[in-house]
Amino acid sequence: MTAILTASESTALTEHEAVIEQGIQTFYEVGMALADIRNRKLYRADYGTFEEYAETRWQMSRPRAYELMAAAEVVSGIPDTLPKPSNAGQASALGRIPEPQRAEIWEETVERTDGKPTAAAVRETYEQRQDPPQDGDLLAGDDWVQPTGPGFETAVTPPAVAPKTKRRPLPEAFTEAGRDLARAAERLTRLTEDDRFPKNRDTTHHQLPELLGALDHTTRLIQAMHLDQAQTTQEARRWWATSLNTISDALRDVANSLEQEK
Repeated sequence: MTAILTASESTALTEHEAVIEQGIQTFYEVGMALADIRNRKLYRADYGTFEEYAETRWQMSRPRAYELMAAAEVVSGIPDTLPKPSNAGQASALGRIPEPQRAEIWEETVERTDGKPTAAAVRETYEQRQDPPQDGDLLAGDDWVQPTGPGFETAVTPPAVAPKTKRRPLPEAFTEAGRDLARAAERLTRLTEDDRFPKNRDTTHHQLPELLGALDHTTRLIQAMHLDQAQTTQEARRWWATSLNTISDALRDVANSLEQEK
C-alpha cells in the first residue's frame, strides 16, 4: 500500500493515534478519533481497510472499534447541559433507544440514580416509559406502608398481593422463540427472491439498523449458549463451526465492500 497522505492528513492521523494510544482513556475521544480515521481513510498509507488498521495497529476487533465509534456518536448528541455518559456501556444502552428520546431518557436516569447512572438503569428507565406502572402496582407489594395517625386506622387497606405468574418451562419457551426467529428470517430471505425485490432494493435499506440489531442479539445468544461446552458429537461441532465461519466470511465481505473507496 503506497497511498500518500497530505500534510494535514498526516497531522490529523498523528493526533488521533496519540489520543488512542494514551488510553483508550476516554471512550468518547477514542471513538471520535477512530471515526475520523475511518471516514477520511487516514489509514490508507499503510493498511488496505479500516478493519485491518484497527486489528493490526491497535489489536482492536472490528465490533469493538465500531462500538466505540457508535458510542461516541451517541454521546455527541447529549446536550452540554447534562453530564455525559462515562463509559461505552452507558452509551451503547442509549444507542438502542430512538434518538428523539435519548436525551430525555438519559436526564431522567441521571436524576433517578442520583448522578450515578448505569447501562442497566438506562434500559430500566426506557422500559418503564414503555410500560408505566399502574396505580395498583404502586400500592401492591412489600413496600406498602399503612399510614398512621388519626383517621388512618382503616382508611386504606393494602390490596392483596397477586400470586406470582407461573412461568413456562424455559426449554419450551426457548424452542418456540427460536422457531419464531427462524420463520421470520426465512420469510425475509424469500422476499429477497421475489421478482420485485431488485426494483425495490433501495427501499429496504432503512430497515438495516433493525436487522443489524437482530443480528447482534442473535450473536449474543449464540455466545451465551457456550457451544464449546455442549455435550454433542464431533460431527455436530464441525457443522456448527463451518456454518458460523461461512456466515462470518459473508458478513466480512459485505463490511469490506462498504469500506472500499468508490
